[in-house]
Amino acid sequence: MNIFRSSFTGSVHHRFSGVLRCAISLFAVVFTTGLSGCSNETEVHPKQEAVSVDVPLSYAKGFSLYDHEGFKTLRVIVDLDGRQDTLRYLLIPKESPLPDGFDEHVVVRTPVERVALFSTTQVGYIDLLGCADRIIGIARPDYVNTPSLRERIEKGAVSEIGMPFSPNVEEILELNPEMIVTTAFPAARQTDYKALVMAGIPVVVVAEWLEESPLGRAEWLKLYAALLGREEVAVEKFADIEHSYHALKALTDTLSHRPSVVTGMPFKDAWFVPGGNSYVACFLRDAGADYHWKNRAKTGSIKMDIEAIYPVALEAEFWLNPGTVQSLDELLAKDIRFRDFFAVRSGKVYNNNRLLNPAGGNAYWELGAVRPDRVLGDLIRILHPDLFPERGNGDDSLTFYRHIQ
Repeated sequence: MNIFRSSFTGSVHHRFSGVLRCAISLFAVVFTTGLSGCSNETEVHPKQEAVSVDVPLSYAKGFSLYDHEGFKTLRVIVDLDGRQDTLRYLLIPKESPLPDGFDEHVVVRTPVERVALFSTTQVGYIDLLGCADRIIGIARPDYVNTPSLRERIEKGAVSEIGMPFSPNVEEILELNPEMIVTTAFPAARQTDYKALVMAGIPVVVVAEWLEESPLGRAEWLKLYAALLGREEVAVEKFADIEHSYHALKALTDTLSHRPSVVTGMPFKDAWFVPGGNSYVACFLRDAGADYHWKNRAKTGSIKMDIEAIYPVALEAEFWLNPGTVQSLDELLAKDIRFRDFFAVRSGKVYNNNRLLNPAGGNAYWELGAVRPDRVLGDLIRILHPDLFPERGNGDDSLTFYRHIQ
């Protein structure tokens, strides 16, 4: 059963269907009921219509935060295949009584001090906030690159919690995290989360990968900050990233030559290329590239026949992100016809897998989403090395990319 596809469907009231919604709703009932029954708490019931203030967001479209008196509310908008729903969370200090009128919200007690994650991308955000020591469980810990978390993993302080499609419920219950963070994907199956929700563990679903702009993805830092109690740090960090990104982008705004680029790698007779309004296309535009499909107004990938890509790839000045390859020999072993590509013949093939750990974990996926300025810096150095004469144009000048040769 495709839980996300079936449960994130739009309706007037943004109601869930499927097991995940049932689990989250059940959690809200169980957890809030349990708290209201505690003899040490005095219930205070602010009116639902109490004034709230939007937390400013400049780029992110997939979530919104609202400040209330003594607590926050969070909305995460999940739009998969045109089917939209809104997940609602109540972020409230651990010692505060629950307000009235938020029964449809999942309760998260803040600041969260024990968190389990199902993606290394989430590590990047949390580490930037200085909270990597709060991570107690993660899927595929061998994929982690972040040094501080890597050290804790090797000491046995971080547990493996299974995969998003098959979480290790027993291990997670043993860890007893204060929050689980998982990612909304079309193929995700989350029936097993019901047991975790029943145990009083809130499941926060994030969807930063649906953002169309690099700074939009990076701004999800503010969501994590609200959960972890690091709002001021997030504002400062994001302002630095935003300034750095715009300063780099300004270098390419008036360039007379924008080199042509092809991206990706064929798979089973198909080649997926980024749509013209996609996250990747935005990077290419801001890096001063001429992207052939820039006018195809699509935010996701476009599936194309190899025959349709081939004439474009033959002439493209650069080839970026060719799968997982690390050398030209490996690239040509996949298809000898690649030797005819101009980028291959002229030595202008680059891949975003420079920082791999022994298990194959790629720091690009762990850190790139929250540091788009570093990704953009790499792309500009590759496409326009003359803009950085003092840094040179070798791999040592790049963060995430390597020269495939």
